[in-house]
Amino acid sequence: MTRTAALVFAAIILAVILLPSAVVSLGRPFPRPGDETIGRDEKPPEDEQVESLLISLFRADTREVVTIDLEEYLVGVVLAEMPASFGPEALKAQAVIARTYTLHRVRFFGGGGCQRSPTPADICSDSTHCQAWVVPAVTAAQWYSPDEMDLYLAKVRRAVRETAGEVAVYQGRLIEAVYHSTCGGRTEASHAIWSGGEIPYLQSIACPYCGHSPYFRRETLVGFEQLTSALQLEPVLPVAGNASLPLQVAEETPGGRVGVLKVDRVLITGKDLRRLLGLLSTAFQWEVRENGLLFLTRGHGHGVGLCQYGADGMAAQGKTYRQIVSFYYPGTTLSTFTP
Repeated sequence: MTRTAALVFAAIILAVILLPSAVVSLGRPFPRPGDETIGRDEKPPEDEQVESLLISLFRADTREVVTIDLEEYLVGVVLAEMPASFGPEALKAQAVIARTYTLHRVRFFGGGGCQRSPTPADICSDSTHCQAWVVPAVTAAQWYSPDEMDLYLAKVRRAVRETAGEVAVYQGRLIEAVYHSTCGGRTEASHAIWSGGEIPYLQSIACPYCGHSPYFRRETLVGFEQLTSALQLEPVLPVAGNASLPLQVAEETPGGRVGVLKVDRVLITGKDLRRLLGLLSTAFQWEVRENGLLFLTRGHGHGVGLCQYGADGMAAQGKTYRQIVSFYYPGTTLSTFTP
């Protein structure tokens, strides 16, 4: 063997032995722009084992931080966040979005983690702050009959397993995978709810799929005294039948929700009013009643991103989880996470 041939042979050996270990040590959370997997919607081969990842979870119920396998954690999230009676493709869409949401916050990959935890953690089980999570077997036994328990738990596990490692990306980056219960016919643009500017894949879109939700249209009666107390106003609201009720929408959001409401001479955001009065969403109108205001709400939640009941409606019409994710996050694609 010549010296040149020996050098070439040695280089090949080094590449074969050292480069795989270098890739594993980098622990890249998702493909970079230009990688072959960006824009690829095909699933990994069934016999391809997707490595998992350990994350730190702050359990709001026990006030402790635990280490848990990512994919096992997702079983508890999907079970807590979406009815297990939903269609399999809706559950798969929820699994992909919950995985994306989680990885976007994992500290090892540059995420911000959970600030609510007293000690460093990637995410918490408080649905008002991160994502809901439950202990799968225990909760399934509490929520469902013995006949349903095994069926529903297996159904959720299958949704997580059959989407193992899949995440939603936009231009090579994990998306802000926010979601809600019911949009009520139209989702909301993210910049109408949170600061930070417009996000291309979180715009308001028409959703004809969530009409079967129990939250699609709801009514909530709020007494005049409760309203004036919540808004810390003088008792200037009228008695029943007074058409001069001093409420008007000062600003409407792209999704047709109340952005800012003018109450007498006071301005209050729709988000704040929803919180103060316990309304299901900021998509509301009102009618004067003898003992208060009847708020007519549309949907449940902030309305941004995946509409969970809409996902179930799409699944019932034969849509796949990839189509569901693409519909609610336009311009995004699915890619495979590599620990």
